[in-house]
Amino acid sequence: EILGFGGLIGAGRTELVRCLYGIDGYSSGEIYLEGEKYVPRVKKSIKRGFGFVPEDRRNQGFIPLLSINRNTALTNYDLIRKSGGAISKKEELKMCLNAIEAVDIRPKDPDKAVGLLSGGNQQKVVLAKCLATECNVLFIDEPTRGIDVGAKQEIYKIMRQLADNGTSIIMVSSEMSELIGMSDRIIVMKEGQVVKELMPEEYSQELILNYAAL
Repeated sequence: EILGFGGLIGAGRTELVRCLYGIDGYSSGEIYLEGEKYVPRVKKSIKRGFGFVPEDRRNQGFIPLLSINRNTALTNYDLIRKSGGAISKKEELKMCLNAIEAVDIRPKDPDKAVGLLSGGNQQKVVLAKCLATECNVLFIDEPTRGIDVGAKQEIYKIMRQLADNGTSIIMVSSEMSELIGMSDRIIVMKEGQVVKELMPEEYSQELILNYAAL
C-alpha cells in the first residue's frame, strides 16, 4: 500500500520518516518490523531493502556534479564489488542502464551529470538509486515538489507500480490532491503526534485540515 502522512508544516512528518529510516534518533517508542523489535540504522535499512527519497533531493538525494551512473551506484557498491574490494565498472554500468530504463530517466546517458537534468529526472535518479536493489519499503518525502505536471504523473505511475508489486510506500506530502489521490490510507499528524487515521471513503481536504489544525 501507499501510506500517506498529512499535516501542517511542523507536524513532525519528515522527522518521523527520518527516524524510521535511521537517519535521526528518537527519544521514545518502539519500532517493529515483521513482528520483531527493530532499531533502525541507515546501513541496516539499506541492507533490509529500505529506500529513502528525501524532501530536499538536491542537497540530500544526489551529488549534482556526479553522473547518473555514479549517483545510482552510491548506496549500492556492495552489489557490484568484486572479491578483494574492487568495484566492477561493468556491473556498475549495467545497474545504471537498468535503472534508466526502469524509471525512464531522460536523456538516457549514464555519463550525464545529475545536476544538469530537469527536476523530474533528478527525482527519478533518486528513485533509481533506491530501486537498484529489490525495494521492500520506500520512504518518500514530498515526491513531486518542484516537478512539472507531466513528470508528476510519471512519478505517480512508478509509485503505484511499486506498491502493486509488493513494495510498501510511506509517503509524506503537503500537496492535498497528491495525498488524497495516491494514498491507500492517510495518517494525519499534529505537533509530532498521530491525531487521525483515515480510509479512502473518508477522504476530504476539509476533514484532513480540520484534524491537522485541531
